[in-house]
Amino acid sequence: MPQAHLYAQWRETISPLTMDLKEARVSNGMVRVGDAVRELPAARHIQPCACTLCRHRPDEERVVRVQAIGSRNGLVYVVLPGAYECPAAEVERVDT
Repeated sequence: MPQAHLYAQWRETISPLTMDLKEARVSNGMVRVGDAVRELPAARHIQPCACTLCRHRPDEERVVRVQAIGSRNGLVYVVLPGAYECPAAEVERVDT
């Protein structure tokens, strides 16, 4: 049987975010562009896990500013540094 991971697989093209939102509901409140947030540990990962989200890191490394807020297919995303689109429900507001 061929090894599936050795063959290129095409991914479905996704549409760009619609940048039409002023604020987003996150796990512990609302955020706007410029607010500080941090990603929550990945609840679906088998623990203990050493991925970027799950491992313990200082807040200076984890806390980032929201660059933009948009939506796609009914799901709200916050855009973080590096154009990383993160579902809003997977971050928490950090009061600085």
